[in-house]
Amino acid sequence: MASWNSSMDCCRWKGVTCDIFTGHVIGLNLSNSILGGTIHPNSSLFQLHHLQTLDLSSNYFSDSHIPPSIGQLVNLAHLNLSYCYFRGRIPLEISYLSRLVSLDLSDERSLLQLNQFVFRMLFQNLTKLELLSLTPINISSSIPINVSSSLRYLDLAATNLHGDLPKSIFLLPNLETLRLSYNAHLTVSMPKFNWSSSHSLRELELSSTNISGGLPSSLGTLKALKVVGFYYCNLAGPFPESIRNLSQITRLDLSYNHLEGEVPDAFSNAQKLTFVSLESNSFNGPFPSSLRNHFSGPLSLIQNKLKGEIGAQMFSSLKYLDLSSNNLSGEVEEVMFSSMQNLYLLDLSSNNLSGEVEAEMFSSMQNLYFLDLSRSGLSWSSNKDSTNTTIPHLRFLWLRFCHVKDFPDFLSNSKELWILDLSENEIHGQFPKWFGGLVALQSLNLSHNYLTSLDHLPWQTPVFVDLQTNSPSEPLPSSLCKLSYLTFLDLSYNNLSAEIPNCLVTSARLEILDLRANNFHGLLPNKFPKNSGLIHFSLSKNQLEGPIPTSLVNCTYLQVLDLGNNKIRDTFPTWLETLQELEILILESNRFYGPIVAFKTKSPFPSLSIFDLSGNSFTGSLPIEVLKGFKAMMNMNADKSKRGYLFDGAYYLQGSTSGESYDEESMILFTKNQETKFNKILRIFTTIDLSRNKFEGEIPKFIGNLNSLLLLNLSHNNLTGHIPIEMRNMSTLEALDLSYNQLSGKIPEELANLTFLVVLNLSHNHLVGPIPRSNQFNTFTDDSYFGNHDLCGFPLSNECGQHKSSFVPVSLVEQEEEEEPGFLSEMTWQSALIGFCCGLTFGFAILYIIYRFQRPRWFIDFLETITHEMIYRVQRGRKRRMNNHQKRQ
Repeated sequence: MASWNSSMDCCRWKGVTCDIFTGHVIGLNLSNSILGGTIHPNSSLFQLHHLQTLDLSSNYFSDSHIPPSIGQLVNLAHLNLSYCYFRGRIPLEISYLSRLVSLDLSDERSLLQLNQFVFRMLFQNLTKLELLSLTPINISSSIPINVSSSLRYLDLAATNLHGDLPKSIFLLPNLETLRLSYNAHLTVSMPKFNWSSSHSLRELELSSTNISGGLPSSLGTLKALKVVGFYYCNLAGPFPESIRNLSQITRLDLSYNHLEGEVPDAFSNAQKLTFVSLESNSFNGPFPSSLRNHFSGPLSLIQNKLKGEIGAQMFSSLKYLDLSSNNLSGEVEEVMFSSMQNLYLLDLSSNNLSGEVEAEMFSSMQNLYFLDLSRSGLSWSSNKDSTNTTIPHLRFLWLRFCHVKDFPDFLSNSKELWILDLSENEIHGQFPKWFGGLVALQSLNLSHNYLTSLDHLPWQTPVFVDLQTNSPSEPLPSSLCKLSYLTFLDLSYNNLSAEIPNCLVTSARLEILDLRANNFHGLLPNKFPKNSGLIHFSLSKNQLEGPIPTSLVNCTYLQVLDLGNNKIRDTFPTWLETLQELEILILESNRFYGPIVAFKTKSPFPSLSIFDLSGNSFTGSLPIEVLKGFKAMMNMNADKSKRGYLFDGAYYLQGSTSGESYDEESMILFTKNQETKFNKILRIFTTIDLSRNKFEGEIPKFIGNLNSLLLLNLSHNNLTGHIPIEMRNMSTLEALDLSYNQLSGKIPEELANLTFLVVLNLSHNHLVGPIPRSNQFNTFTDDSYFGNHDLCGFPLSNECGQHKSSFVPVSLVEQEEEEEPGFLSEMTWQSALIGFCCGLTFGFAILYIIYRFQRPRWFIDFLETITHEMIYRVQRGRKRRMNNHQKRQ
């Protein structure tokens, strides 16, 4: 519009079209004109009554609603307001534009709402409509039956549609594109009848809807169909063989469904096919031979049950091949890779292959930038000198658990290498000198090897470094202080012995720092900058002393603070209450002392899910003011916004390997002395452990308000009084330990209402009277009540009503010396934070749980939830990664 000159005829202005006979303005195209602000209802724009085309797309009217005055432009045939960032309700007046042929209100953010009445009026009045795009406007409606027969293009993706899709949609004679993806509550029944051979449907996108009845064979009668998108549609049954009739198809996505059986050789006629994704189904049998030669990819069959050998005649035209997470077997020889010269991506991870491979086998793949052989069954041979071998464009290399014994020396030529994962191998010694020359390296995972030195690392370039569980016994190298871009550093489970250098915490970029299980000593650095980006800080199992550094208040994004199992001597750091994002606070097994008082905010720690102060010397009454602030432990079932996973949505550069993903949390459970790692931890995993302290007084009645708490451990204190009846409100509680206290009175009958309670320990108190009877209490053994000599009833041997003299217990100190702790008292809230898996991920961890008896139901359910969610999120991350790399190429 800067070129518009009022001294010139407006019909000559850029973007303006006039009728050649009348001179009336009939077209206005101001797309991509950097316009902003508000469009006022009395704008002169709405006086252009002869306007037939109005295109304001890709501008920035973020402060504006769509004015009702738009209804005055009654001659409009084409209206494009897409990507304008309008907000608010779409006015009814837009349905007055009965001459509209195309209407595009799509955007990348759903800031617009369209009520059901206006939505139905659009279909009722706009009878000439050929193009309608409303994604991702929140409509929350079913689709009306009266759809314009002129419709060629319909895009209602991610509009929160529900109900049944009218079958009449499939009968529209001119329909070419139908996009209804990401409407999870929309049910689609595909027609069973054969479409006319002249039917014009070319694109059918129904991903993330509920397709009932599976895919009918009639799909193959849509001869013009080019794009089929049925991702995550709950499809079941066999692969639809009728797809062999779709000779024009270019893109097929049937991923994340429940399809089974063999994938038939149904692609011989699909000469134009450029993308196939069948991942995350239950396909078995051999690889379909019709995808081998002419198909150029991408091709994804990950997370299925394909078996048999890959075959000697490989995919000569293929550019992207992902067969990870299957049951493929057989010996892999060099001849298998010789014909795959066009490959950009090769992923064979998580299979049952055999044989040795070496760098020279892949040297003919001059375009290869992504190679993942992790847990494939293949062994990487280092017998042959490969310093003259080059894979010039290699950027991503995963050789996790490939029996690698030395650093692959061909990498000395890999100047573009960005991500390297050699974890869980047998590499001994130190980094070769050439390693410091990997100037493009962004992510390095060498965890679970046998490195003895950290010299020659290119510390200035990496963003992600994982060196956990090696065996260097040296101090931290001074070169570590040269880090400029480091975001993730894991040196846990090593033998590093030194004071923690100040430079390690002064970086504003660092988000994850895990130094667990080393021999770090001295004081914690007190140099956290005001712009700190730290999210996860874990220093447990070291020899650190002194107070907690007060500069931690600058870490306003901090979600995890784990300082457990050190020698820190301090009072409770009440100033941490300012960290509103903190979700896990673990200070267990230190030398903290004194009462917990003097909070300034009304609701301290509102996001906290895990609170562990066990094994210290805290005194006074239980910290009621802290408990009142735990909003994340209250009413979680009612507040769905509190659900989900810790660090949900976090993203790092590491890439992806073998079915794991660093953009998700992981969880480490210590059962006896065995460590088990699982991805992801639910926010509903809420726990409080104040055991093994010197708290006294009564258990506050307020504790019953923590009705989303999963586990509560107050054992080994000096608590007195009765068990509060209000604990009946803790409806989600599944583990409760009040053992080794001075509690008296009866066990409240109301606790029988805690139907999820699986683990209970009330031993070594002064409780009296009958044990409540209920289905839940009937499952507990006598160990739950041992040391309460005036209790009676099942499962104890003394029956109620029989006289028995009261037993005067020995002192609590003597009890602790003489008796073993109860099974929940034995729980240690080990935070194994950042127990990450390998690949495009960062893992986050916690964990605990050591007890003697049965694993509770919540534990089993929790692990099942983790498994299913992990598969979904990992594969989604892998798909995103593949798409991103395609775009770059």
